[in-house]
Amino acid sequence: MRKVLPVLFFLVSLLQAEIYKVDHFESDIFSKKGNALKKVELSLIFEGENLSRNDYKLLDALNIIISSFYLEDLFTSKGKERFKRLLKQFLLKKYMLDVDAIYLLKFDIKPALNCDKLETLLQKLQSKRSVTTEKKAPEEKAFEMLE
Repeated sequence: MRKVLPVLFFLVSLLQAEIYKVDHFESDIFSKKGNALKKVELSLIFEGENLSRNDYKLLDALNIIISSFYLEDLFTSKGKERFKRLLKQFLLKKYMLDVDAIYLLKFDIKPALNCDKLETLLQKLQSKRSVTTEKKAPEEKAFEMLE
């Protein structure tokens, strides 16, 4: 009987657990290389109680904790485990929200759009286009102007 009671209590607590999924969470974090911001995308599952009612607290804590890491640190297994541990601790300390488990489903770096490179590319394309139109016969230029 003594062994059955703790197992029964554990099973009842598991039945009360709630699952909350965060899909396609995007954030900007610093990289050690060049001290530049990089955009990352995460998908996570939280297991605990009253999570859907407190989803805004989960997202706030996620924003705060992820910004305290460097990009390169999050790509190691130790870094990911430390991230999950700190997130659980922060949720408990700040919001008194006890999360039983956090599962990291996806962690990707989003390609950065460099405005300077894009501008240079557009200028090159523009100059190539102007060179090809200058080589055309005057009749072709007139026909393009009509379009």
